[in-house]
Amino acid sequence: MNGEITPLLPNNAVNGNNEPIHPVHRDSDLMAERPRQGSNFAAYANVVCAVAGTGTLGLPYALKLGGWIGVGVLILSLLMSIYAAVLLMKCLYYDGIHRLSSYQEVGRHAFGRAGLIAIWFFYTTTVVGVPVMFLILAGTELKGLITGTDFSTKAWIWICAAIVAIPFVLMKTLKEVAFTSVLGALATTVLVVVAVRGSILDFHNPIYADVDHRFVDFAHLPTAIASISMCFGGNAIYIHVEESMRYPRSWNRVVTAALGTCSILYLATAIPGYIAYGDRAESPILKNLPKDVFTKVGTVFIIFHVLFTAPIPLTSFALELERLADITVRRRGKVMERVYRSILRVVIIGSACS
Repeated sequence: MNGEITPLLPNNAVNGNNEPIHPVHRDSDLMAERPRQGSNFAAYANVVCAVAGTGTLGLPYALKLGGWIGVGVLILSLLMSIYAAVLLMKCLYYDGIHRLSSYQEVGRHAFGRAGLIAIWFFYTTTVVGVPVMFLILAGTELKGLITGTDFSTKAWIWICAAIVAIPFVLMKTLKEVAFTSVLGALATTVLVVVAVRGSILDFHNPIYADVDHRFVDFAHLPTAIASISMCFGGNAIYIHVEESMRYPRSWNRVVTAALGTCSILYLATAIPGYIAYGDRAESPILKNLPKDVFTKVGTVFIIFHVLFTAPIPLTSFALELERLADITVRRRGKVMERVYRSILRVVIIGSACS
């Protein structure tokens, strides 16, 4: 390697003596440009799509539970989420010699084998459980939206899985999957526009003339805090998003911009929704909105969003399994790497559906 080290070299690339297989120099720049990786915008789109989702439509209900103080909780959650994302990258490069390859490696270096096992469990639960939830949501919504067919909800779930499998199987990393992230982020923006429009129309609706607003409701505040903080739960994919970036030094700016964008979408949905519906706000807010064509469009875009978002955590999970199984071009060859990778990902999406 001519005395150089790739910035993507995983920390577990060691020999039997626990020494690096490749020569490493302390003056190597692990944050150097990665010419074959994706743009900052692609990383931004991946984070926005993964973080800002259908949970956006539940934020007026979260304010109903906690009161106006929930706006402060949201801003605090934003700051904490940005700090956690920055801190995670510091953990990846903590020794200045290697880039740790995964959350599991972070857990192992911090807490030993117990940390590795614990983080692997929670990581897998998240990156597999969320797509499963998305497929169920999309299948259920399609069942109610498309009438005149004999398809069961389970059949619609399998159809959704087949749609998700196309980018998931064909695209190798989050750099390639970024185009679905852009579409997912646009779908979320449409959802917010629909929610804001409907809420504003109902500002003077006599049905909601007597709604109540509170500054704080201590009885339900813990539930509100949990609901709001979950809206920033994209951390599981951050390691692979940063790995897909051409300019890793830009991570702090990219994640701050992405999470800031998510917060703007959240506030734009939560505040008008709570003003309009107060203590009668429901989750999702589409249940409160005027029953017109725009609300139906919102339902359609929920489906679009979950289908465009599901490949992101699935790809993150697949990359971990491929790393463990050493499914690489260097190890398997270009053709067999593609074959093994495709088989593995078909098994993953099939297992998620089952």
